[in-house]
Amino acid sequence: MKPQAAPLGVLALLVAVAADGRDLSAADFDWHASLTTERSEGLHQLQLGQEALLAATESGLRDLRIVNANGEALPMAALPAGAPAATEHGARIALQTASLPNSPQAQQSALAEYALRWVRDRERTTLEIGTGAPKPDQTREPGGYLLDLRPLKDKQGELLLHFAADAPDYANTATISGSDDLVSWRPLASGPLARNRQLGDAVVERSTFDLNHPPAFARVQWPAGAAPKLDGASFREQLPARVAPAPRTALELAALQDARWLIDVPVGLPLTRIMIHVAQPNQALHVELLCPQYGAVLPDRRHLLRELSSRTSPEPWFACARDIEVFRADRAGEWVENAPIAIPGRPMRLLLQVVDPKGYRGPAPSVEAEWLPVRIAFLARAPGPYQLAVGHEGAEEGPRLDLAGMLPRDDAAGMHLPLAQVAQIAPANAVQAATRTTALARTQARWRWSLWAVLLLAVVALAALAWRLARNIRSAGG
Repeated sequence: MKPQAAPLGVLALLVAVAADGRDLSAADFDWHASLTTERSEGLHQLQLGQEALLAATESGLRDLRIVNANGEALPMAALPAGAPAATEHGARIALQTASLPNSPQAQQSALAEYALRWVRDRERTTLEIGTGAPKPDQTREPGGYLLDLRPLKDKQGELLLHFAADAPDYANTATISGSDDLVSWRPLASGPLARNRQLGDAVVERSTFDLNHPPAFARVQWPAGAAPKLDGASFREQLPARVAPAPRTALELAALQDARWLIDVPVGLPLTRIMIHVAQPNQALHVELLCPQYGAVLPDRRHLLRELSSRTSPEPWFACARDIEVFRADRAGEWVENAPIAIPGRPMRLLLQVVDPKGYRGPAPSVEAEWLPVRIAFLARAPGPYQLAVGHEGAEEGPRLDLAGMLPRDDAAGMHLPLAQVAQIAPANAVQAATRTTALARTQARWRWSLWAVLLLAVVALAALAWRLARNIRSAGG
């Protein structure tokens, strides 16, 4: 019997391997959409939207593919979430300036007179640089410039020195020192100070210096040599960069007894914080947020809900956020809410419970997930167009890309790579649904024919065994 059964088992194994070992196409995934690319081939960057992340069924986006027109999966790699926000500047602030005498003794005398007037008028702060100031010798070049930085208290940004319109070409090094009393000076900045009109009609100037929380006054000086012809100075404040708010996605809650709710977190969503909203205005609740124990294997959702409702089995949870007050309050006409809650790790489920469930009345709160934007790089290879496909349970990891030697040192985040974008089409339109249905029907038909072949072979094998058994019985009886 074994000789006949062995070929049958081998045949069934080969049929199963042939069915499971086929390459996955875009139509085999739950969500897919076409991509537009800046270039026909080469490295591109792509930021995944919420729809693609919610379609993922495997952690680490193992079930994500980018394929070309030949159905070939393209190699890809994860990129950092993003580069620091671009620096923003405020409006320029014009600064009062005055030229200082060329002679060191005359310059010290001028600064001493400024200092005397500054001390005398300190309470009223009426000192104006350039008004009633000692006049330098107009026949000689200035030996420096005095700047009034009092409007820049507690500011940080850039100091800009302005050359006169008829200023000649200049190249030197400027040193900027600061003082609060015009007596004691300390260095603030130094760097090149240059003007070049030799490149056609364009004028190239280098006259910007970084200043952080400068003192009341500054003095601009340069080494021995010709003096720059300046006609003013200004300051451009560096403003705090505006950071885009983190994207949020509403999460589903399943109600349990005793004011508890099970929260499902999509596996493909890179969760960072949870925002809990109370259901009613001017309401405050004390809640706890429970996370699964590290390494704990939770049952499927249906069994987990049954266990949590009946409390018949130990709960593999720990309090990742204790006694948090969530609220929505009217503060003199302005609505204020609690801050989001940081979540450790990447849990697939969370448990929200009210600390004192006896006093809880009303509808359930709502929960939103804050998550990090996901950026990937992929190596596009013709022919296009290219497709993004996500969502295939049990899919193995696709081809990966090592970016170590591909990105320059000054762009390790790949921010300057050509862009790829998801086309503005419905991810589950009729054409895609029909394609997936057709592919599924073909797979089912292939399985049906394989099963019929296996059954037929089994029948033939059983018939052969029965015939041999009958012949052996007749031989023994004879």
